[in-house]
Amino acid sequence: MRPSRSRSFPIAAENQEVPRARRLVLAVVRSWNLQLTSETLEELALLCSEIITNAVQHTAGPCTLTVLWTGSRLRVEVTDTAPELPAPRDCTLNAESGRGLMLITSIADDWGSTLTPTGKTVWFEMVPATTVSIEENAHCRAVSLLP
Repeated sequence: MRPSRSRSFPIAAENQEVPRARRLVLAVVRSWNLQLTSETLEELALLCSEIITNAVQHTAGPCTLTVLWTGSRLRVEVTDTAPELPAPRDCTLNAESGRGLMLITSIADDWGSTLTPTGKTVWFEMVPATTVSIEENAHCRAVSLLP
């Protein structure tokens, strides 16, 4: 069994923080050398964008982003200062807002939220595929060799 790993980062409650925070998560996960498929990394990026956006749009205070590898699950948590727990909304697939939890529910292996003494933590978990295809490994090596 692989050891657990964890990294946390502060995030300002500002929309421009979302891309930076998403890049931090991806950089941390890549530095751990997890055998993740490109599809899993794309889904991770999408879910990070959604969960971080929800946090910075619904709180005025600072947030904390935590990435955790348990040895079998990848967990991303965002803790903010708003005490209201998120609830999925009824919305259409073409709606411009309100789809974040719908995406998280459909892509993540698990998700949830808990109240904290200063607000709440919203999290999702992904169980990576156990193997990466030979084609994907070859593609990743070829891309890393490019100047």
